[in-house]
Amino acid sequence: MAVVLDGTVAIQRDQNGEVANVIWFLYGLPHSGGAPKDAVFLHESFGKQSPQMVAFDLDGEEYVIYADWGSSDDAGQAHEIRTFYQKFGYILISCLRDDVVSDQGLVRREWITPVKYYDDYVTMVSELAKVS
Repeated sequence: MAVVLDGTVAIQRDQNGEVANVIWFLYGLPHSGGAPKDAVFLHESFGKQSPQMVAFDLDGEEYVIYADWGSSDDAGQAHEIRTFYQKFGYILISCLRDDVVSDQGLVRREWITPVKYYDDYVTMVSELAKVS
């Protein structure tokens, strides 16, 4: 079973207003030395109009975060994020960690990792079944 995280998704834009980067700032990641891997993005996690989902493995545990655009004032951002992952295929995950070595307190930790894009869960399972 996956650990569901809380967090915020931010869209960085270039001078023309186009999406330059998407950052998932997460709360609750463990204080490990590992890095996220095997990241997956589902545009609709459970079917039509369901939240977007990001899942990844970190130190043998699966983590998941959902972005529910149904309650957002700007639901068009869901399409922008979808297009970004289809085009670029990487994800930026960020969190705050307590830096006990340098005694600086909380410091930002970031990872850029490849992400596999799928329209929904059924599509992902079908594609993975083809590989097996």
